[in-house]
Amino acid sequence: MRPPRPLDVRRLCVLVLVVLAGVAPRSEQVPLEYQVKAGYLFNFLKFIEWPREVESGPITICIAGHNPFGDVLAETLQGERVNSRSLATRVIPEPQAGCAVVFVPKDTATTAYLRAVRGAPTLTGGETPGFIGEGGIINFVLEQGKVRFEIDLKAAERADLRISSHLLRLARISDR
Repeated sequence: MRPPRPLDVRRLCVLVLVVLAGVAPRSEQVPLEYQVKAGYLFNFLKFIEWPREVESGPITICIAGHNPFGDVLAETLQGERVNSRSLATRVIPEPQAGCAVVFVPKDTATTAYLRAVRGAPTLTGGETPGFIGEGGIINFVLEQGKVRFEIDLKAAERADLRISSHLLRLARISDR
């Protein structure tokens, strides 16, 4: 019997597609872009290592300001676990503690949310051109109608987060 292989890029892509296949029929009113981003956010959790002192309790993805995901993100996370931790999501109208991930949608003031988690072990994600430049860790970009993402490794390091090489292979690495 062969030992199991580590998760590779092809398997990650298949995993994202499987998640999306389960989400799409329930979420027709939410644009496909946000269905894809919800799948990515869920799967990112599997490839991020938080410091040992925060590796207990639920992993909460907080959405800053307004919720462009509708019910898609909550449905994607429902009943799932990552490293034995349950998953949750909530909308935060202003910066709050208790978020493992903060997603800042376009048309939401980025600066206050990033300032509130600066130095904390919080994965930050956004979708505006200046997000990485302001200190965000992962930024979604649309390229030829497809959702891609860029990662700032220095920002991740400042947040004391380790990002798996499997995820980094799929990303565009920012050199800001």
